[in-house]
Amino acid sequence: MGRRLNSGAGVGGRRPESATDVALKLPTPPQRPIADTPVLIGEEQEVFARCEAAIETLKWAFWAAGKALQIVRDGRLYRGTHKTFDAYLEDRWDMSRGQADKLIRTWPVAESLFDSQSNGLTPIGVKKLNQATVLELVPVADLHGVEAAGVVYRTALAVDGVPVTAEVIKAAVKALPKGEKFDVKAATAAARKAVEKFAAVARPAIPKRRSARSAVNPAAGPASLSDALPWGSPKALDQLLREHMAVEDRLMLAKLLAVG
Repeated sequence: MGRRLNSGAGVGGRRPESATDVALKLPTPPQRPIADTPVLIGEEQEVFARCEAAIETLKWAFWAAGKALQIVRDGRLYRGTHKTFDAYLEDRWDMSRGQADKLIRTWPVAESLFDSQSNGLTPIGVKKLNQATVLELVPVADLHGVEAAGVVYRTALAVDGVPVTAEVIKAAVKALPKGEKFDVKAATAAARKAVEKFAAVARPAIPKRRSARSAVNPAAGPASLSDALPWGSPKALDQLLREHMAVEDRLMLAKLLAVG
């Protein structure tokens, strides 16, 4: 007799709510706000919560799909309709075995990072995750476990002013010491150094202060430091301010701009 799975499907084996069910249950978008109060009224709070839950399914779809695919594969839950897992993937989801394997490899890392927010990984750091970033951590998890992958991600996240993208994680993973044993201290130092080096190359250069001679010569370029700032690129300007201004100074500048 087979082992009974606690699937949480509900009484009578009812099919769990799918993403389609969630979408169909959302109300028709209103032509105007329900209320004009600064604080959302009860009805708005309920609708807002349901909308955010629906949006969140997109963010973590790869994690849920990968975990579900492994359950179906390992439990041979496809056997009622298909002879092989590959046939099930192609017929039911129009998915290749390679795509499925990639999703299956990524979900343990994503889940471990989500669970680790109580151990120092902030919810903001978790919410910035995506499949491409997690995929770069998979080789570390394969060799040393998901905890080691978490060390690399948290190290990159701790470097101030660096968005943790797939490229950043790839650089951190490439810099890890080679060997069968994962040394947390050595791995953290190597990953941090790689991320800081990546940031140094990516960040905008500091405009050099011009001499009095060049300031009076239009052909020499910008007449002042202000003229040399990247005003046309808000992203570059924000990066520059984050690199060379303290937090309190940035807040003061924001207040001055708001007043102006």
